Amino acid sequence: MVKNILITGGAGFVGSYLCRELNGLGYRVTVIDDLSNGKRENISNGVDFLKLDITSDETFKKLADYSFDSVIHCAAQSSNAISFRDPKRDMLSNQLGTFNLLNYCKEKSIKRFIFTSSMSIYGQPKQLPTKETHTPYPDSFYAVHKLGSEHYIRIFSDQFGINYTIFRLYTTYGSGQNLDNLDQGLLSIYLSYIVNKKTLYVKGSKDRTRDIIHVSDVVNAIILSIENSKAYNKTYNLGTGNSLKIEKIIELLTNGMGYGKNEYPVQYEKGTEGDPFDTLADIGEACRDLGWKPKISAEDGIALTLKKIRR
Repeated sequence: MVKNILITGGAGFVGSYLCRELNGLGYRVTVIDDLSNGKRENISNGVDFLKLDITSDETFKKLADYSFDSVIHCAAQSSNAISFRDPKRDMLSNQLGTFNLLNYCKEKSIKRFIFTSSMSIYGQPKQLPTKETHTPYPDSFYAVHKLGSEHYIRIFSDQFGINYTIFRLYTTYGSGQNLDNLDQGLLSIYLSYIVNKKTLYVKGSKDRTRDIIHVSDVVNAIILSIENSKAYNKTYNLGTGNSLKIEKIIELLTNGMGYGKNEYPVQYEKGTEGDPFDTLADIGEACRDLGWKPKISAEDGIALTLKKIRR
């Protein structure tokens, strides 16, 4: 049974939720995070926290005496927009960081590796809903580097017997996202404007559609995969299998914050490079193998998120 888990990016959004849940389930959790986007206060009590950078060789020297049964790799630069401004940083954060972790697993004989990838690797999919077998066509440096990381994982698996699971996350949301970062997280970007009572600037058409998934459903799928051999060496989409127009998402957010229909000022601008027009996940594989299904609807998930923000 897996007992000791290393989580990278555990001070970030998805990683911090994972830490709390796994800690509550009795796992011994160690987090490494460089705090470039995560926050120290996100780390729950009972978790061993190390402020380290996975792109540095020194990090893995400091981890030499640790023993882990599994690695869950959530750390990443995860913005399409930022990847265009600084593609080298994105490459280091995503590809080099992943390679270093895999090499550490090889050296320490860690046989379980779980990776949070992105639906961005598909680019603008030609088929909706999109299956995991869809040919990737990444349209941003971020997507290229995520896809490159997936290939590193498969090669290390073939060569060194590491059992991996890759989750391609669709638009993930919930309370605890970094509202200070206006380049990352669709709903958190919108909420940042609304909470601060500023005109909401939306990059791209209001008719775009998004499959959005609450972070609790994402975390549940990851936890179900940890000791499930059916998930070994598999890649899964994590979405809900439903999509909403951007206009509807904005309506749910503004109405939930107490504004009437079309009352809140919204300004639409040119879209971000590499941003697909439509996303919709085929989640059949994850449902079958993991005994999982998303439990939180977009309406309920947004209401839960706003409830915590309004406190």
